[in-house]
Amino acid sequence: MTDVRTRVEESIHVDAPPSAVFGYCLDPRQLFAGDPKHVVDAQVTDGGVGTTVHLSIKVGVFEEDDRLEYVEVVPDRRIEIAMQPTVSPRGLAKPRHETALYSLIHEFEPEGDGTRMTLKVQVHDAPLYERMIDRLEGKGPDKMVHNRLQRIAKAVEDAAAGA
Repeated sequence: MTDVRTRVEESIHVDAPPSAVFGYCLDPRQLFAGDPKHVVDAQVTDGGVGTTVHLSIKVGVFEEDDRLEYVEVVPDRRIEIAMQPTVSPRGLAKPRHETALYSLIHEFEPEGDGTRMTLKVQVHDAPLYERMIDRLEGKGPDKMVHNRLQRIAKAVEDAAAGA
């Protein structure tokens, strides 16, 4: 039996139609632009499903490489991305440690003249150390998710305004 836990869930209003917000997020180079995790490589497919992305971040003595794949795409409504992170000591090829599998679920709903965009981060079968870290971090919104939503809203609104 798979244990799936929602780690973070946050929403934001974007002053643009769902098609504009969805279209922006469909391109992983835009979706992750400005994140601490930068896009190393992206293979984008027509329609989104099968798009793959390699993200990387170096923090202190560790580096994390994330392999992502768009696994479900419902135009103007939903994008689900499977993410498999691996962590290793910085500068060493081995040992690499895979963490739990994550799902990044982006949902887009009409809200007034704009869009309610929700990003839910779920973790599948988290090992004990990851569950302990989640408890220590508390239930507050994850800063990276919050900042990503803010950045997406600004980029899409600026594009809609012709900025």
